[in-house]
Amino acid sequence: MALIPARGGSKRLPRKNLRPFFGHPMLAYGIAAARNSRLFERVLVSTDDPEIGAIACWYGAEYLPRPPAYADDSADLVPVGVHALETLEAEGLRPDALCVLLPNCPLRRSEDIVAQYQLFQEERRAFQISVVPYRSVYPHWALLASEEGRGSWLFGWQYVVNSQDLQTAYCPTGAVWWARTEPFLAQRAFYGDPFHLAIMDANRGIDLDRGEDLELADLLVRGLRDRDGESPLEPIGVAAYPG
Repeated sequence: MALIPARGGSKRLPRKNLRPFFGHPMLAYGIAAARNSRLFERVLVSTDDPEIGAIACWYGAEYLPRPPAYADDSADLVPVGVHALETLEAEGLRPDALCVLLPNCPLRRSEDIVAQYQLFQEERRAFQISVVPYRSVYPHWALLASEEGRGSWLFGWQYVVNSQDLQTAYCPTGAVWWARTEPFLAQRAFYGDPFHLAIMDANRGIDLDRGEDLELADLLVRGLRDRDGESPLEPIGVAAYPG
């Protein structure tokens, strides 16, 4: 099962899942990547918003109405995943694994899903989280500022060393998460024990949560398209949703 969680509300980037992105709502690219991967028997979009549900169906996914308790800003993805599995179990279905594809990662491609599934299977992993390398910044040097602007090191002085001496660090991205059903339901976690990482291309794993993220992604798509002569986005395969 592929699960695409898509709430109707978002404070940082309002209605981000329906934001137009190169001719389609952002949500459409995750659905297309899931369908084009040919890995899934079911592609579900869990949402509290009927408009998102209608758009999900237009692009070939199933609309799974989400309970209001799982739809506010503090909602965690774990109960959303549990609800989806319980819904299928009521139909007599029990998928072996659950794949979560956050809709705000529109540059993720179907081949990323397939490659990470192969790793997930070959290594017999229980939980697998997609990550990207940090680019241009070193999280080890993170700083905090007091109300007066006074700085302090978030992780301490021990990490204030030359960048070449720092251990490689990775940032989680919502592009592709895999979890086996049994340990997921037992632990109620995506970062379960033990969880493993799946490193992916930083361009494809970009998360869009704020306006500046959307601007960066726009420039990235245009730049890659000009460089490679083709769009870096997953082919959608259907006409744009009306309106």
